[in-house]
Amino acid sequence: MKRLIALILAAMMLFSLAACGSSSLESEPVAPKQTEEKKTVQSTPPAATQDEIVLETGPITLPEGFSVGYARVDITPTAWPTLFYNGEYAKNAHDPLQFTVVALSDGATVALICSIDMRGMNTELVEKTKDLLVKGVEKNSDIKIAPENIFINNSHSHSAVDCNMEDPTVVRWKSQVYYKKLPIVGEAAVRDLTSAEPYAGKSHTEGLTFVRRYFREDGTFTSIHYRDTSSSPIVRHESDPDTEMRTLRFDRAGDAKDVLMVNYQTHYGSAESIWPDQISADFVHQFRERAEKDLNCHFSYIAGAGGNLVFNTRIAGERKYPTIVEGSVHMLDVAKEAIAVEEKVATGAIRSSYVMYKGTHNHDYDPDIVNKAKSIANAGARTKEQQELIDLYGFHSRYQASGIIAGMSADYTEFPLAAISCGDIVFCAFPYEMWDTNGKECRDASPFKVTFISSLTNGGVGYIPAAHAFPNGGYEVYSCRFKPGCGEEFVAEMLRLLADCKAQG
Repeated sequence: MKRLIALILAAMMLFSLAACGSSSLESEPVAPKQTEEKKTVQSTPPAATQDEIVLETGPITLPEGFSVGYARVDITPTAWPTLFYNGEYAKNAHDPLQFTVVALSDGATVALICSIDMRGMNTELVEKTKDLLVKGVEKNSDIKIAPENIFINNSHSHSAVDCNMEDPTVVRWKSQVYYKKLPIVGEAAVRDLTSAEPYAGKSHTEGLTFVRRYFREDGTFTSIHYRDTSSSPIVRHESDPDTEMRTLRFDRAGDAKDVLMVNYQTHYGSAESIWPDQISADFVHQFRERAEKDLNCHFSYIAGAGGNLVFNTRIAGERKYPTIVEGSVHMLDVAKEAIAVEEKVATGAIRSSYVMYKGTHNHDYDPDIVNKAKSIANAGARTKEQQELIDLYGFHSRYQASGIIAGMSADYTEFPLAAISCGDIVFCAFPYEMWDTNGKECRDASPFKVTFISSLTNGGVGYIPAAHAFPNGGYEVYSCRFKPGCGEEFVAEMLRLLADCKAQG
């Protein structure tokens, strides 16, 4: 193969980060403090690798056959927003937040697979983002991209921006930074389309991702989101984690850099313990920076099914890395191992299948329980009165009350499920925090040779646990508004979409 193989076979250099403090266990988010005296701290964002894009002029002509384009833009805020996990304003940015676009074309149709360094994205911003990307490409060309051919995957960094927060700095960020740069990056990716051949590989991480839900020695269950006061030691995870990493490398013609896409699942939040007052893309930036330098490629990270996973563990002696940021060195080694055994895969016409699915709510609650849940919610989040009611009624947390209320609010919630395929390759978009067991189930049953599981994509409807998790309870289960078995139900619908893509040829 071309130059990349030489790099892979060369001796792998290990990098070490500057001293990073050990990580604490992931905790429940703290509500922002609404105080008059709070001030926004201004600072200069760090330089990004592709801060400004200089667009070519003239018409855009799609290459014949299969082609791939790439563009990335810095979307770091210029006025620091509230940090999700502690409710305080950030003081500056440790690394840039970026919006990455991989454009795929079969010579007639274009699809955009986007990844963004953000904790989460609501439906309103998803639709606005797609609209800006579509109009940005149409402005200087006759190319029309169907909205269903655009995926927007959130990295879920807890130290990045959360567009769902009601904060004036987030509103300012969207109007002054985000909305202005999107049309440019979409057009740049399409203009960069270059004939390419895809190669797919897979490998496994070790000691980096764990299930964050546990059983104690006495058989009782605990979740990482709760304070564990039991004297019985934690002995095993709820299930085995999915440690598979998938790579998709596009070998582009001429001097154009290869594009490397990586799909891996874990739940982020390690940067908050290392740089507690700074915005960060978390380990994704470290991984991206190392990969591009070492492999001389363009890089795109697609966050997989990580609703029940985390980068650390509460089982003594099990953790290999204190934080997933430090584990980014290991992540690159695993990506190289996947590339070393990669195989060429076939391309074909770009196909998509899309549905607004109606997920059935859970109404199986006693009326008395529903009234108690409403009383807890009406007491206000994290107030003394609310905690007293939680204890009085024997609820596990305020999230159990909110889950009951959400379930009773309507008969169903409508949300998008979508798939985009090209030959042997398919991308699956799930708009929620997905259990890794459901992700693996979808990947194993997929009719495509290469299946990328993309969770928290095109929106978000919270945690969707697998069936085996519901009897154990926990924060993720109690906050879910859907019926037990919903995780498997939604995967079955996705497999129907994959079958539809396959049938289209």
